[in-house]
Amino acid sequence: MNVIELISQSSFTEIAALLVLAAILGFIGLLLRQPLIVSFIAVGLIAGPSALDIVHSKEQIKLLSELGIAVLLFLVGIKLDVKLIKSIGGFPY
Repeated sequence: MNVIELISQSSFTEIAALLVLAAILGFIGLLLRQPLIVSFIAVGLIAGPSALDIVHSKEQIKLLSELGIAVLLFLVGIKLDVKLIKSIGGFPY
């Protein structure tokens, strides 16, 4: 059995493979002093249908994209300064 066939059998192994691939390429990107976003875009290109073809179903792609946006918004919210928001001003009404 091929490794790619083993990965595509369950969604858990697909997500685990994507996380491992992201960790490996993220580490390589940090060694090369590249931003993590470049490494994560490379993971998307490598895991896509043009290279390894790890993710197959549209539902999983939609789930991963929504999860990625949620994590991105969470990280932006963590870095947001409440004092800055208060200094900008309130609502006009």
